[in-house]
Amino acid sequence: MSAETKTAAEAGEAAEPMGPSLVDRIEASRFLGGEFLIWLWYESERREGAFEIEGFGGVSFWLEEQMTLRAEGAQGATASESALKGAMPSATPEAKEALRQGKRPTKAKARLERGPQSWSFVLNADPLTLSAVKVPGVIKDGTEEQFFERMQLAEELEGMIYALYGEFLALRVDPRWEKELAPALARWVAEDPSA
Repeated sequence: MSAETKTAAEAGEAAEPMGPSLVDRIEASRFLGGEFLIWLWYESERREGAFEIEGFGGVSFWLEEQMTLRAEGAQGATASESALKGAMPSATPEAKEALRQGKRPTKAKARLERGPQSWSFVLNADPLTLSAVKVPGVIKDGTEEQFFERMQLAEELEGMIYALYGEFLALRVDPRWEKELAPALARWVAEDPSA
């Protein structure tokens, strides 16, 4: 091997860093899960629950039964956490007040309906995951067929949430976010829900 073909490591030279590590990039984007929940909350109110999801068509989406909001930097269940429960906790004055106090949603129970099918699940902000997923009723006979139908229904839910997240991310990196959407979100948070 000639001197010209040696790599930097073989030549004893220090390799230059390749930029931020994966862990650093994950840490730098953790806020997106909470912003995604706020955006879904805002859009579900603005659109009255009606979403058009690319590749899936029209669906109804809303937050229901439980929502947890926490002040940034807070760890564990402390006084800086608000756990709201009820039929529509996102519609309560306490929910908007928590946002005005700087709290951000960390998890929320949601329902998504497409035609006669209905999924319920908890959407966690950090990390952005689904839990407590309930898929629509299974109609196929036989244990193996039912298993595959349940998996297919879970994959459909995942696909719809990914599509919504993709829509959110496209808006989040668009210059209109800072000019139009962030001010609209701020006005929405400032609104008095009891008025």
